Amino acid sequence: IMIMLLATPISGFVARSPFSSRYRRLVVDLSTSSSSLSASSEGPTTGPTTAPEEEEAEAGVKPAAASPPAPAKIQPDILQPFLPASDPMWSVRGPVGEGDFVISREGAPVKEELSNENLLKILMIDCSDLEVNTLVWKCLGYRFNQQNEAWTTEEVFPKWGQKFPTPPDLIGMQRIYSKEVDQPSLKANQALVRSVPVDNKQSLKTHLKPLGFRGYKYAELTPNKTRRAQCANWLLYYREELFGYTLEELQERKRLKREAEAEAEKRQMEEGREPEWKPPVKEVF
Repeated sequence: IMIMLLATPISGFVARSPFSSRYRRLVVDLSTSSSSLSASSEGPTTGPTTAPEEEEAEAGVKPAAASPPAPAKIQPDILQPFLPASDPMWSVRGPVGEGDFVISREGAPVKEELSNENLLKILMIDCSDLEVNTLVWKCLGYRFNQQNEAWTTEEVFPKWGQKFPTPPDLIGMQRIYSKEVDQPSLKANQALVRSVPVDNKQSLKTHLKPLGFRGYKYAELTPNKTRRAQCANWLLYYREELFGYTLEELQERKRLKREAEAEAEKRQMEEGREPEWKPPVKEVF
């Protein structure tokens, strides 16, 4: 058969043969093999070569699957120092309420400022440190006097006002975390956290999880994010437990709550059960 193929013109053979398609493939294979041998005897070629992947595909061999990329490593969001906040007048002159975050420096807090949607922006870093501070200051009772460019303390919760006669930086607006610079902010934030009763410690999960907030991953935490979360949690506690009540009403509610807790503890002891321990709370009022 090979002699016949080599002696007969391809076109004439293919036209006459009843098995033309079969022999056509054989002729092409033989011609290709012959050309390859000739090229190898003449030396390396300078023309394009077939890529290994293409050869494997032609031979019906599937290339090895590429290994999946390694998951991106979560890095903390490192905030650069913010020097304008070192100006003592920043708390009364810095811009607030110019974006989507609902806040006004003047007046008492309003419901719109305490909505879940607005407080979520604190956690998503969609507002400035000064705006977070300003909202907490208003809820603590500080009131801004625009004429004097100063915060007044007439309406501040008594216990808080005794310790902080001027509104403290609860976030660390300078974003400089040396002990000399950051210690006052850290202490003020800790005092705010201690004023939240244990029953309100999980307010972020209760109120903001339905909006999609799943918390921060440990690897991405920074002092700024941690303090924002603590301020947002306190604001939710304020909205649910303190907002809209007078100081006298809050003190009466506190008295009744203590009496109820004492009665419950007494019943537990009479039944031989250990009273439930709760961490001490240093409320702002």
